[in-house]
Amino acid sequence: MSEILSKSDLLKRQAELLGLTMDAVFTDEQAKEVLQGKITDAYLVKMKLEIDNKTGIILILTSSIRKHIMEIYCVIGSSPIFRRIRTFADYVQISTDLADIGKTEGMDAGVSDMVGRIVYRLFTKEKLDEFLPMWEKKDPSRLAELLEPAIMAGAKAGKAKIQAEIDKISSAKFRFENPMKGTIQPIPKPVEETVLAPDLSHSSKPQNNEPTAMDRQIQQLKEGYAKEVTMKTVISPISGVEFDNLVVGQEILFRVPTETEEGRANASLLGLVGEDGKISKEPIIGKFRGIAGSKNEYHIFAEGPNQYLFHSIEESPVKVAVPKPVANTSAASLDKAGAAAAAKKRTAEVQKSNGNLYSLIGVLVALVLIAFLIFIMTAF
Repeated sequence: MSEILSKSDLLKRQAELLGLTMDAVFTDEQAKEVLQGKITDAYLVKMKLEIDNKTGIILILTSSIRKHIMEIYCVIGSSPIFRRIRTFADYVQISTDLADIGKTEGMDAGVSDMVGRIVYRLFTKEKLDEFLPMWEKKDPSRLAELLEPAIMAGAKAGKAKIQAEIDKISSAKFRFENPMKGTIQPIPKPVEETVLAPDLSHSSKPQNNEPTAMDRQIQQLKEGYAKEVTMKTVISPISGVEFDNLVVGQEILFRVPTETEEGRANASLLGLVGEDGKISKEPIIGKFRGIAGSKNEYHIFAEGPNQYLFHSIEESPVKVAVPKPVANTSAASLDKAGAAAAAKKRTAEVQKSNGNLYSLIGVLVALVLIAFLIFIMTAF
């Protein structure tokens, strides 16, 4: 019995690892290669920060394949545990030490959150594109140049000094085996604050609240739905469908992001939580409604079950995964049966025609014999 349970636990672990890996890669094949240890899918930037009279650790988990920040952890405070943390240590040891800090009163939550958000905002898509080639070489040299002045300005600090190391790791293993679970939460991704420039061409008063064309398009796509569910697009570079080729009503695939409380609540809402409390990593189908997009921001909308509106965001056009077509076995059976019947009919027709031919030949032979006998009798 214990062996069966262990196999069941192993399968659940593999399924969860696969689901987590899909957040960092494009295809199932890439995910399997990551889990088999053939490739890595993430960079982990490990930074030790000295800020005024406090010490901190910042961890940035970034997908090396999909090229986006997955999680940022920032723990700053005055705990003596900080003194034993070294950036060259492996992430399990660092995470364990940070979890220990979280269990004590040595963490300044306000400063940690503020600095974490500063770091998040600094690494825009363009900035990541600039730094990722260096991280591929495990080169952290320009991080201090970027972060120290920004942290000093944003946190109004007198000094900020950073030491950094970079590891190439499996993102799923970092997240699945994270000792900080339940103690230290990742920094929430800051909501982009967009300021609309006033249009003075038709009015003497600034109109800062005028919605953009994309805002109007998003609002139109949301009409008629009481509940909006934040989702992740399932991407398939090989067999997926490009934005321009998507048709309204077409079935496309999503996953529920489960890193946040809201995501876990949505998973429960959609019936993805099993009796054992585990969240299913299987994709969920939505019927495509439309895309509202501009440069570096594409909002994908689809109708989910129970009239829920699925909403995912991509930074660039992608190929959206669709359900694999299911073979119509009944139609195939009918086709086979029809073909067999037709073949049988043709065989019967051939046999019938052959029978008629043989009968005709027999009659001709009989006539020839009769004529021959008459000739013999008259001759003698």
